[in-house]
Amino acid sequence: MLHIIYGREYPEQVDAIVIGAGMGGLVCANFLARGGMKVLLLERHYALGGFCSTFTRKGFVFDAATHFYPLLGNPSTLTGKLLRELEIPTEWVKMDPVDQYHFPGLPPFAVPADFEQYLEKLRAWFPQEAAAIDAYFAEVRQAYLYGLLLYFREVANEPAQRLAKFTVTEKLDQHFHDPRLKAILMADSPHWGSLPSRTSYLFDAMLRMAYFLGNYYPLGGSQRFADDLGIALQARGGRILKYAEVQSILIEEGKARGVRIRTLSRRAPREYVFRSPIVVSNADALHTYRDLIGAEKCGPAAIEHLESLSPTYPCFLMHLGLRGMDPEALARAEGYYWSSFDPEDAIRTVFKIFIPTHFAPGVAPPGCQILIVQKLTPVRLEQVTDWAAHRAAVEGEIMARLRQILPGIEDHIVVKSSATALTSFRYTNNWQGAMLGWEMSPQQLGAARLPSATPIDNLYLTGHWTRPGGGVTPVIISAQRVAQSILSGRPGGSTS
Repeated sequence: MLHIIYGREYPEQVDAIVIGAGMGGLVCANFLARGGMKVLLLERHYALGGFCSTFTRKGFVFDAATHFYPLLGNPSTLTGKLLRELEIPTEWVKMDPVDQYHFPGLPPFAVPADFEQYLEKLRAWFPQEAAAIDAYFAEVRQAYLYGLLLYFREVANEPAQRLAKFTVTEKLDQHFHDPRLKAILMADSPHWGSLPSRTSYLFDAMLRMAYFLGNYYPLGGSQRFADDLGIALQARGGRILKYAEVQSILIEEGKARGVRIRTLSRRAPREYVFRSPIVVSNADALHTYRDLIGAEKCGPAAIEHLESLSPTYPCFLMHLGLRGMDPEALARAEGYYWSSFDPEDAIRTVFKIFIPTHFAPGVAPPGCQILIVQKLTPVRLEQVTDWAAHRAAVEGEIMARLRQILPGIEDHIVVKSSATALTSFRYTNNWQGAMLGWEMSPQQLGAARLPSATPIDNLYLTGHWTRPGGGVTPVIISAQRVAQSILSGRPGGSTS
């Protein structure tokens, strides 16, 4: 039987249904299709990619949220090899420096893409702590290798289990005395959507060392990468249905058996049922269990567990389309801005400036540039009563700082757009508009990120909440693992 939706035919029965076309959904769907399965990918928006998508205003192509992709442009890395397996043609621009940090009373600290150069620079800036720097990064290397073995190879080992109990702050305090050095070594911690005092040292070490295998920006913007994954899926016989909101996952005798969807175009909404022996959710885990399945089907324990976890903070995003700014001045302005060396400022005053036209000029009209600001906002959706006032207040704070950093910037603004925590929630259904799903604290790594057991078979979860944590690289590896599990016939049930 076929459904006719938006004038196109879609089979009612498929081998696997994937909910959500974020990175996890796109990658998992591709591997399933590559393995010979008939796959239907459902997305409620007009664009693929989730946070890894773009939107266009007056010729400016803005990255919705994600602005760099570790490892993906390096074919020798695990994720680079996975994309090569899928024959994804996205072109990548290597970012060097990896990042830049601005602290009061210090010159900007640009992080070289070469790891040894990075260590040399740290030693030159802080010669009195040179031995401690070497000892710290010897341990970071160990955490990186044993963490990969535990979380990506699923091989339990004592070093990873021992280091997993520490936060970033605890390890920095163990090794160093100079607060300026400690601040530089955790200056990008807002990228994890949490405070360094709550972020897992083991998680941080794995992702931090990955930067030195290559940080990349997709030529043409994030949408190019997402669309390339979509094209590859369709070339493998997979079907993609956009403007399709999943209303419920159909559970019969404790097994996932399909989904009920509702169309979201300008036409009157219509409901359809698709059937499949496999359902993969790339949606938010709490949304999946609480809203798409319901406590009567999955039991209250699963929902209670997810509600007990701490989410990462939402990220406020400001997108500026500029005309006629000095590209060199913009390049110097890139990076994280701290008002003190206090780690708690990560959720107060810290923000990051990213200039995508520095890496891919074609995302803006000729003679124009794009500036994106990212700032953590420690808010909960139910506590904000006036979102317009909240948006205006945060915008005002950011613009005041931008006028100091780039005098005269307002004379160059062609387009200005902002996204709050509510915007993120509306587009992703992430609980509390979370930046990276659940916080990557020592208590919330690995199996702790999902309910330990539910009575539902043939349901698989993949995405930013699964082990070892958030970020595009773990999501891609997790998605491949889920597909591998399905294709090998291993039983489902909240698999990550």
